[in-house]
Amino acid sequence: MPAHLLTASEYNATVQDLLGVTSRPADYFPAASSSEFDANVGVLASLSEVQSEAVFNAARDVVAKAFESPELTARLVTCTPASDTDAECPKSLVTTLGRRAFRRSLDDEEVAAYLATYQKARQSLEMGHVDAVAHVLRVMLSSPSFFLRIERPGPRKDALESAALASRLSYLLWGSMPDDALLAIAESGKLDDDAELIAMTDKMLEDPRGQRFVSQFLGQWLGTVRLSSHNVDTNRFPQWTPEVAKGVEAQANDFLSGFVTGTTPWKEVFLAPHPANTAIQPLLAADPTTFQRRGFLTLPAYLALSSHSDRTSPTARAKGVITSLFCTDMTPPPGVVTELPPEEGQSPRTVRERLEAHRRNPSCAGCHNMLDPLGLSLENFDPVGRYRTLDEGHPIDSSGVYEGIPIANVSELLPLLAEDSRLGDCAPRKLYSFAMRRSLVPEDEPRVARLSATWKAGTLRELLHHVVVSPAFRGHAEEAP
Repeated sequence: MPAHLLTASEYNATVQDLLGVTSRPADYFPAASSSEFDANVGVLASLSEVQSEAVFNAARDVVAKAFESPELTARLVTCTPASDTDAECPKSLVTTLGRRAFRRSLDDEEVAAYLATYQKARQSLEMGHVDAVAHVLRVMLSSPSFFLRIERPGPRKDALESAALASRLSYLLWGSMPDDALLAIAESGKLDDDAELIAMTDKMLEDPRGQRFVSQFLGQWLGTVRLSSHNVDTNRFPQWTPEVAKGVEAQANDFLSGFVTGTTPWKEVFLAPHPANTAIQPLLAADPTTFQRRGFLTLPAYLALSSHSDRTSPTARAKGVITSLFCTDMTPPPGVVTELPPEEGQSPRTVRERLEAHRRNPSCAGCHNMLDPLGLSLENFDPVGRYRTLDEGHPIDSSGVYEGIPIANVSELLPLLAEDSRLGDCAPRKLYSFAMRRSLVPEDEPRVARLSATWKAGTLRELLHHVVVSPAFRGHAEEAP
């Protein structure tokens, strides 16, 4: 059976939702995998000894933390045995806690095994009822059934078991375990119906936990999850205070969230107005009254993330669009320098002048002819996203020719980017890969092409609907390519 190791963000969210704690133990786990979607791609291998020890210690620590709180203890331990021979209360707790922890109902053998663990704690270890329940929880959280998502097949071998489908859906949308309501609906068989599955998807997105989909999928894809660790030279840019940085991140999340919760077509990612955020006003103070920021590219978040700590990078700003939003490979030939080094001991030159010198190298010209018009159109924004008109004391020229069309500035470029067909073809690839927890393989290409054709570059929510009802997401192993 396919099994996916919970990633750090998933493990943290799961123990928080299960136990009610605020701990983030997986932040200190040894790294298990790396990919474009680090927050979503697990592994199919067994744990190393170091990883196993980390999981065991985390189970011990988070359970201890939960049982330090009388409120959380009462939420977890919902009954007390009427006598030492009362088996109903322990059995009820084992089945309830086990169902939540393992995201499925326990079978009879598992119930018997965990009841035996409870009884041993009471009798051999001389624990009281509450401590024995805590002991059982520690054992459950050390089980592969907790830290792995084991995708069991249902009665039909080409589809997931109902609880496994609920788990796949909850980790896609919430980055965490399904709640009792979702498990109950799944076990009733309602999610077998496409309309019910779509309705549940919408309901889950409207839950506060649905914001995790925005931060994990869009945040990983477009890089905004890196904002909290982004380095800015605050000696040169003192406007980038901790409060401003938080505001920049909040505005980016609000902007991207609108494409999931609202009805705005995805192509508007280049054109949509920005959400208001008072914390970032120091970065907007120099904006001309005749200029209106719009789209992802003029968010301070993108402008900062695609810059160095002390200077802009037109190449990185353009590459972020071409590779991330258009899914176009820009891997340079071996040995080719892709970034402009900082200038030392020379008269200051504008970035445009330096790029022109760089482009004279024949091995660089091909990529730079594609990248420079896009990147230079954003040169009116400094490394923290403030509007500027001068670079090293010289007037900035943000004009260029993009795909054969002359542009005077970024405002003229954005509508051209919005109409690029690559934008509509790229999003299905990114979401399909994220939902399936793996990189695309050649057999996926026809499936992604069908998604793109059916979606027709509509809203991200519509694309999500198409993904969750697809045979591949439902677990049909023999889906025709």
